[in-house]
Amino acid sequence: MQWGEDDVPLIFQDKQLTKDGAKIDYQLDIMRAAVGWFGDMMLTNGVQYPQQAVPRGWLRLRLLNGCNARSLDIATSDKRPMYVIASDGGLLAEPVKVDSLPLLPGERFEVMIDTSDGKTFDMVTLPVTQMGMTLAPFDQPLPLVQILPLRVMASGSMPDKLVDLPPLPSVEGVQSRWLQLMMDPQLDQQGMQALMDRYGHQAMAGMKMDHGSMDSKGGAMQMDHGNMDMSGGAMKMDHGSMPMDHAKTAAYDFHNGNKINGQAFNMTKPMFNAELGKVEKWTISGEGDAMLHPFHIHGTQFRILSENGKPPAPHRAGWKDMVSVNGWRSEVLQRFSAAVQRLRMQNHFTRPRKRQQRGGNGRHSGGEQRGTFCLFIDGQPIFHNLAVGMVKA
Repeated sequence: MQWGEDDVPLIFQDKQLTKDGAKIDYQLDIMRAAVGWFGDMMLTNGVQYPQQAVPRGWLRLRLLNGCNARSLDIATSDKRPMYVIASDGGLLAEPVKVDSLPLLPGERFEVMIDTSDGKTFDMVTLPVTQMGMTLAPFDQPLPLVQILPLRVMASGSMPDKLVDLPPLPSVEGVQSRWLQLMMDPQLDQQGMQALMDRYGHQAMAGMKMDHGSMDSKGGAMQMDHGNMDMSGGAMKMDHGSMPMDHAKTAAYDFHNGNKINGQAFNMTKPMFNAELGKVEKWTISGEGDAMLHPFHIHGTQFRILSENGKPPAPHRAGWKDMVSVNGWRSEVLQRFSAAVQRLRMQNHFTRPRKRQQRGGNGRHSGGEQRGTFCLFIDGQPIFHNLAVGMVKA
């Protein structure tokens, strides 16, 4: 296949202009801090509803949801099938046929589409049930790009087999960690109220103001997590409760209104250490919060064990770096490698260092290497984040 001809990248982004139309409106306020930034128009590769001429035959599209908070549901206007061949972690074992393809913010998929009939069609995004994302023009199928097959024939084909995916290893005896996503109840309530005041009930996507189970009036949410490691948290959550006392009029910094295990993001203080070469099972919980949380781990890949309590769909069963957390729990099997350590440290401008031996001789023990990386969720550094140290014994 030829890049830019029958192998085409498509980047989707929603935008909103300032009132004078002079520039993109990126103002951060209480509503956007709670719901995420979303626009009222869609761009594909920086253009509204462009046309893409392609050869007839098999077309490979590399899809990226570049929206900040909006999830998409990609389909074809004439209902021709798509065949998913790769996700954000690489090729799948074999093509997976789908009629529509949900795409989280920051998520990537590669699909094959047969255009040999020569008929023009659109790639569209279907309406989704997500708070703030149900407003026009997204309340109906929205054309993203028009595909125009030419007379010239494409050179590529779709194989029956792609790569050999290793079987999932046993999780017995592996380190298990629980990551609880929490939004400050004051931010939650004020953000939802601001959304409804600005756009009305339609923007709530059928959810009520008390959509979460957290008590913002001083109650507690019981979180029984068994023997999972909550190390590094500012509060103990094993068989305990999380007090939610907040003065209604108290000022707070909504940049740190979202936490993991009770902690706001701190790049210089890892929440816990992960040993190089080891496999860990992470359970990411959105219980108590009915909002969608696209959960991304920088610079690494994992396999999804369960997604919101269900087995992953076949096209989501390969290597991934994005998982959906939507009001329930998702589980991933995470492996830490030396290559991942270097990439994480490069991404976040930290350098490996060795622990100095006690005794003050200035030499290094060579026993420990640390790097720090982040988990970015919902696409913004103001949202749930944590840093994890990398340790080599």
